[in-house]
This record gives sequence, C-alpha cells and structure tokens, in this order.
Amino acid sequence: MSTTAFRRECVVTVFALLLVAAPPSQAADAVKITGVSVGLPTRSRPTDHNDPGVAKFGAWAPVYVSLEILSAVREPAELVLEAPDPDEVNTILVLPLDLNGIAPGRRVALQERGVVGYVRPAGRASEITVTVRTRTGEPLAVPHRVPLRPREPLQYVVLALGGAPAGFELPRPLLGGTEVGPLRSGRVEVAHIANFDDLPDHWFGYESADLLLLNTGTATDTFLTNLGEANTPDAIRRREALLEAIRRGGRIVIAVGENAHRVAQLSHLQPLLPYAIHPTEPARTTDVVGLDWSAAGSTQADIKSGVLGVKGGPPFKMANLIPAEKPARVVIPPPARPSKERPVIAAQKAWGLGRVTVIGFDLDGAPLADSPQRAEFWDWVLREGGAFRASLGGDGKPRPPGALTEEEDEAAVAIRLSNDAFDGVAVVSFGWIAVFIGLYLLLIGPVEYFFLQRILGRLELTWITFPIIVLTVSVLAYLTADAIKGHELRINKVDVVEIDPASHRLYGTTWLTIFSPKIDTYTIALTPNDGWGHPPLPTTIAAIGAPRAGRSGIVRRKYTIHATQATLADSLIDVPIQVWSTKALAANWSSHCATDKSASLVSADLIHPPADRSKVVGTFRHDLPVPALTDCVAFYGGMAYPLPGAVIVRGQPVRLVLDQGTPAVQWLQTHGQLENLLTRVQSYAERPGQRLAQRQQLPSLAGPLPLWSVLFHEGTLKNEEGVYARNASLRRLDQSWRLVPDNRDEVIVVGRVPPRRGAAEDVLCGPDSPSQLWLNNGPRDGGRTALPGIGRQETWVRLYLPVR
Repeated sequence: MSTTAFRRECVVTVFALLLVAAPPSQAADAVKITGVSVGLPTRSRPTDHNDPGVAKFGAWAPVYVSLEILSAVREPAELVLEAPDPDEVNTILVLPLDLNGIAPGRRVALQERGVVGYVRPAGRASEITVTVRTRTGEPLAVPHRVPLRPREPLQYVVLALGGAPAGFELPRPLLGGTEVGPLRSGRVEVAHIANFDDLPDHWFGYESADLLLLNTGTATDTFLTNLGEANTPDAIRRREALLEAIRRGGRIVIAVGENAHRVAQLSHLQPLLPYAIHPTEPARTTDVVGLDWSAAGSTQADIKSGVLGVKGGPPFKMANLIPAEKPARVVIPPPARPSKERPVIAAQKAWGLGRVTVIGFDLDGAPLADSPQRAEFWDWVLREGGAFRASLGGDGKPRPPGALTEEEDEAAVAIRLSNDAFDGVAVVSFGWIAVFIGLYLLLIGPVEYFFLQRILGRLELTWITFPIIVLTVSVLAYLTADAIKGHELRINKVDVVEIDPASHRLYGTTWLTIFSPKIDTYTIALTPNDGWGHPPLPTTIAAIGAPRAGRSGIVRRKYTIHATQATLADSLIDVPIQVWSTKALAANWSSHCATDKSASLVSADLIHPPADRSKVVGTFRHDLPVPALTDCVAFYGGMAYPLPGAVIVRGQPVRLVLDQGTPAVQWLQTHGQLENLLTRVQSYAERPGQRLAQRQQLPSLAGPLPLWSVLFHEGTLKNEEGVYARNASLRRLDQSWRLVPDNRDEVIVVGRVPPRRGAAEDVLCGPDSPSQLWLNNGPRDGGRTALPGIGRQETWVRLYLPVR
C-alpha cells in the first residue's frame, strides 16, 4: 500500500470513529422552525414566512416564531434567541417552552401559547439565530437564522391596534421646490396588530412605536374583550404591558365610534380614557359633523376646519364623550374656539408619563376614509396625539421603506459620550498611536538590521534580539497603558427620576458606563435604591452603543439576558469587558411612590383660587433621601417660574408663588442649553453651516449634563428652517406637550441633585443615588456586594404636582 493510500485509510478510519463516538441527535428533527418575524407586524398578523417587521436600532423588538411539530416532544423545551449587541458580543435569551401534548404535523404560532421573544437590534445588518432545544441542551430543531434590517431612530412609526387606519395619508407640501413624497418621503411608517395574541407581553415591546392607534371600529369582539375584560393570565399580561408602555411615556390615540356601546363595557379600559363614554347613551348617529382642529406649525389660535360626512349621506356613529373623574383637556373643539353648545369630539390627558387622546369617531373606516381633509386630519392626529416636531418627518431627507442608515439621535449620543469620559483616564489620540507604531517598525526593521549587520556583523542574532525587542516593547506598552489608564474600576452613571404622586408611581431612566481595568466578566443589574420608592417593580437593562455591522465578532464572546416567567432583561449575566475598555448600558426601572413605611415621597396641597381658576396657590414638599434639589424651575400653564433661591430643601414646605413668569418655550430656548448638549457630538458640532468659532468652543464631555433639552426637547427647538428633533430614542422623556396654556391641572417642577464623585459604593449606591447598581451578583442572589472603584453620579428629578 502506498503512503498516500495509507494516509487516506487513516483519515477515513478516524472520521468513522468520530461518527460512531458522537452522541446521537435523535431529537434534532423533532421540530421545524417554519418562520420568524422580528419587529412590529406590517401585515394583519405575522405569518409562517420570514416577514420583516418594523424594528428600530437600539429599541426592543418582539420576535414571533412559528413551529411545525414533526414528532412528539415530551420533555420541557426552550426557545433560544441569539443576537449581537452594539459591541458585537452575542447576547443569549432563553425562554421556557411547553410543547408537550402537541400532535405531530401541527403548526404552532408561539405567541398563541404565550411565548414572545425579544431582541434589541444593534446595527444595520443584524442577524438573529433562533433555536429550539431541550432544557438539557439537546437540539430539537435546526437553527434558524434571520437577517434584520432595523430602521434608524429618526423613523416615526405609527402602530395601529385592532382596526387598520383608513385612508392614512399625510399632506405633501413643497420642500425646496419639490413635493414631499408619501408619508413624509418614507419617514413615517405604519405597522398593524389585528390579533390580540400578537400584542407584546412586555411593555418595552412597544419601544419601536412612536404613536399607538387603538381603532375600535373594525376591531374584532375577541380583541376588545381580551383588551378590556378578560382575566386570563395571557390577557392580563398583554393588557398590562400595553398600559405600562403608556405609563412610561408612550403616546396613544383611542378612536371610538361604531363600537362605543362595547367600549363603554370594557372595565379595564375606562381608567385610560380622558373623557368617559356616556353609560346610557354611548353613541349618537349623524350624517355630517363639522370639525375644527389646530393647524400645523402654528399657534393654538390658528384653526383648520373640515366636514366629516355628507349631508343626506350614509349615517355613522359618534361616541358621546362626557367628563371623567379626573380632569382632561378638550382638544376638539380647540381651546381657541370653545363652545358649550358643541359636543366634545376629542380630549386628552396624561397617564403617568404617557399622553392619551380619545377621539369620538372611528379612524378605521368611513366617513374619514372618504373625507377630502383626511390628510390634514391625520397630520393633526400625529402631531396632537404623538410628538409635534418628530412627526413632521425628522430631517426631511427621503427614506424609502426599509432603507438602511447608521444615523443616531444626537441627544442619546451626547449622554453616552459624557458617560464615556472618565476623570483620570487619559485618552491617547490616534496620531500618537500612529507615531509609536512607526517607531516600533523602525526599531524592528532598519535599526535592528543596522545594529546586527554594521556593528555586530552577525545577522543570525536576530533570533535572539527580535523576541527581546518584541517582549520589551510589549511590557513597556503595558506599563505605560497601566500608568495612563489606571487599575481601578470606574463607573459613570446618570439618573432621571420622574415622580407622579397622582398615579403613585416613580419612573427612572439610567445610563451608565463601566470602565474595566482588566479582562473580566460582570453580572450587571440595577434596582431602585432604598428610599426611592417602595415596592420596586421589574427593571429592564441592556447594552447601548453606536450602530455597527451587527454581526458577532471573530471571538465568539457571549453573555446571557436573564429571563423568568414574570421578568425579562432584569439583569445581564457574565458580560465580558476587555482590559481598559468600557461597556455602556441603559436601564428603565420603576417603583411605587412611597417609602418602605408607606409615607409619600412627594406631597402637594395646590388649589385653584375660587376667584381665578387660571391661578394656583398652595405648598408642596419632597422627602427624597437627598438634602436638597438645586436649579429648580416650576412650569405651569405654559409659563416657566424659576423658584426663589432655586433650591428645595428636603422636608421643608415650599410655598408656590407664580409671579413674573416667562413663556415656557422662550425660557427653554434661552436657558435649556440645547447647543451645550448636542455639540458634545462631533457630527453635530461640525455640521455644515456651523461657525468656526462655535466649533472651537466645544463643552467638556466630563462636564455636568444639561438635560433640560432631554426633558423638554421639542420646547427647546427654535421654529427655524433646518431645525428638527434630535431625541428620537428618548421621545418618551420629552414632556413638552404638557407646556401648553390650557394645561392647568398640574405644576411640573424640575431640579437636580448636585453631581458627586468618589468611592463607587458611596456615590452610586448611597442615598443620593436613585438607583442601586449590582455587580457580579443580582437581586435574585441575595445580598448585594459592595462596589469597588471610583464612581460619578448625576441625577435629575421631575415632579408632577396635581392641582385641585
């Protein structure tokens, strides 16, 4: 036998032995993944095909999975979702899955069995891997890979629930002499969920939606029953997810017409409505009605008028809206044209941080679909029900549906860059790195050759000198980096806390960045701190960053997103961070607005004087575990009132004196420091038309963050050409819509806690910090381990004080 033949026989024998030794995968073909749809559905429901849903970069998106059972599965199973994060590290989410009892040959949509996955798209070309396995790790199906093309944050997404919007179109004005394309040249997009089982079962599943439209006219009775009446575990979970998404800053428009009598019976939906539906006469029938609404880009005194229906035409139903228990604003007829003789057609109120608008006729059928003014009215719905400036189409650049871009909103980038600037950690510029690389190449090339050839005359010594040079330079580089970067763990954290005594809730948003002095893995969780609300509610935490290619790196690093039956993404397990590298994260958390002794954190006794209902008098106080809030400003009735001394001391009543106010928008444009925040982002600071002097006066990244332009972003924007909203991923924090003259049912007070720097445990987990950081163990593990290293903390607080 030849040597070649012998080698061939050896290879075949070894391969055969490996096949025999390999454990049998008898279950690998028990299940077939027939379809995966990522994002909010664009059709009536996700199908067995890989329908591309609507998902945004950096926002949680639901994942709908369909299976075909090929053989009986009798043991507990798991659904595994694997996707890269912004640092191209793979995340793993594992959800329990019960397939026992499903007959072979049957197809199953997992959302119908209460299982919806979630991913957070990290780039313009993400790929998600879906796997079904047993709890012991045995595969039950061939892995299914799905490419994902997320939209940029600037995309304005309207999600219709129940019925599909009728005749949805928007005005097409001239922009630069050219007519704007349909739906703001593709910058506005519509998604639709018609089946209740397809609703996300966690509140953050709605993150990609900028405006929710609940259309009750053509919604099925099953949809309405599950939404407002059913008490099954799945119905409760999905209903609470929707309500919580609104409480945490979502915007929803509820249209009630044909099914007004049915909506009036939905007990769980009634508290959400700004105006109630008349209990005995829920609807009236008419053939025509006149409408007035505020015009686009104008003051409230500018009105557009239209007619719904035709005299003598087909009749339609309108809901009879009556004042509810809690006050609400009437928006149709608009405040500029109040009339006691005309019925209320649309009203609006706050629901936690959210904005709820009810309209007394259907938006998913006639007569709106046939109205010649439907484009103008839909424009009003998006502006008045959602975000005024954001719904106008962002930067105005055309975006074909599904277009891939890498643009971020500068407000979010500015916060991330600020957190990424660590005191005492020098950043070596690329120019110096290039110089050192050049010197290194000279050393191991010409210098070494000259020394060995001309001085020693023995080139063979390069086998000794070359390793010595490499080792010496490597050690010097390490020691230099250690001296520059330090060897302490460093954490920067920013908290925004919203306190709403009317709903007895506290809402928190946290951004943090961890600087690791060594190669390590961290288990990361975040909870409300002691004294900042009780009891705490589940937290959601995720990695954030700039959009990347969206594929996992060459080294298959992974970490796990913790999930249980009740919670998802409340902690991240074994997150790898390289030496002298950072990891940026964001978290959303909440708690009830009380201490562990049931005492209220904020109390207010504010009333309208009987002689003048436009004024407000009274006192308020806070009992937050901080000595004082500084830089305090009150907002009421569209005006801004800096408080005397600008300080609110803990436990001391503050008598509200609203004299000599400034229009809120004027104050924000003057003192909101929008440019100070946005010019921290290089692309904004160097945008075309920016003056050289302005470019040279950039703020320090490590300086305090001026978050006025995040808390009231659209209020800080000037009404000038080329100025557009730059807070796309932070829209839920923007409460500019509440700064209107006719909102006289609340006083908003904003202040901040003086920034702190020092030992991480004292600064990030002490009483001044609203949130508590857990490293290397989670709340489920018991006691929290004290944080090592150095920390920096910034905190902003916004209070919503009710007026009686």
